Amino acid sequence: MQVWIVEYIYDDDASVGIRTAKVTAPDYETARQFALGDAPAADFVMSLRPESEDQFLGRPTIRAREMTGQMARNLPDPDDDIEDDDA
Repeated sequence: MQVWIVEYIYDDDASVGIRTAKVTAPDYETARQFALGDAPAADFVMSLRPESEDQFLGRPTIRAREMTGQMARNLPDPDDDIEDDDA
């Protein structure tokens, strides 16, 4: 069995709702079927990935805010290497 991370972005009464969940399933398709059945709303988009140490769980929130034009400016990019500040 593998742990999968599901990230939902959905319509929550005219605002953006975001939910992250974990699914334990033997394969992608089984995890996907469970995630579809557990969706928080009728209209949503989701991503489904195997759990890993490399995940940045704030990304769905950042993406949702960008999609709705509510992105705060000057946020640090989580992919930038902090140790490069010496240059």
